[in-house]
Amino acid sequence: MSNIRDIAERAGVSIATVSRYLNGTGYVSEKTKKRIQQEIEKAGYTPNALARAIFTKNSRTIALMIPNITNPFFNQMATVIEDYTNKMGYSLFLCNTEDNREKELECLEVLKSYRVSGIIASRSQCKEEYEGIKIPVISFENHISPSVITVSSDNYNGGRIAFNHLYDTGCRKILHIKGPHNFEATELRCKGFVDAAYEKGVNVDVVEFETDFQVQILEEYLERIKNIEKYDGIFVFNDIAAAVTLKYLKGKGVKVPEEVQLIGFDDSFIGELLYPALTTIRQPIKEIGTLLIELLIKQINGEKVEVRDYLIKTELIKRESTL
Repeated sequence: MSNIRDIAERAGVSIATVSRYLNGTGYVSEKTKKRIQQEIEKAGYTPNALARAIFTKNSRTIALMIPNITNPFFNQMATVIEDYTNKMGYSLFLCNTEDNREKELECLEVLKSYRVSGIIASRSQCKEEYEGIKIPVISFENHISPSVITVSSDNYNGGRIAFNHLYDTGCRKILHIKGPHNFEATELRCKGFVDAAYEKGVNVDVVEFETDFQVQILEEYLERIKNIEKYDGIFVFNDIAAAVTLKYLKGKGVKVPEEVQLIGFDDSFIGELLYPALTTIRQPIKEIGTLLIELLIKQINGEKVEVRDYLIKTELIKRESTL
């Protein structure tokens, strides 16, 4: 197998010149570039990415930590981020943490050993481990530390929008199925919903679920809600849980939206596949994904970026599950 020394000898140049060409770290004439590239192609030489990362201190690899790839929202977000990352000349390293602290810590150690250029941490369960890390980090949906940028949808206002829509369509006996309390985003959605209800003088019931994507467990939680059919409006913290709720209501013979109006959160593709199609609060996935990458690459390149919360506007997507 050929190495950089062999390429240099065949091209009639120094090892340093080949290194400058491969790493883009100095001047190489166009004529010399062509000669080196020809020898690389003849030899089928593949540069050692890790060695190059050590030399240049930039592996041109971005790591994305997500809670669960089976969640349609994070699935779509990962696709958007990978597409945009590739357009920017970087590769994506995907880590599926399953909201597990130990698994996230293992991923973090691997990422450090591979010298990734930057990390997008979604719903981190080990915030303190990012303190002092010598890799640019940006957070999605929750705060890691005052020194780390956070990008998220305006979850609080999304909760307000959800309540006001149910109220405007005539709902007065309202239930909010809330997400796990340790998820910052679902806490804000709940607060926005409850605050908007208070302003209208409406009491809403709140039931907390301890998972956000495991269908069987979601069904078990729904079984614990007594007389769910007494409500005329239900806001569910994400689209997966809303889909499971819709199925459960149908199983009990409850008509949606005639008897109970239902609204989810995320606007993942699953909402349009349901019958009736799900009214939901949209998180603009493309805008979120591109902003995460743009801000992270600026940090990787040493540009000064304001450390603050970047909130992305949420909006109501009206479909068939509400009137």
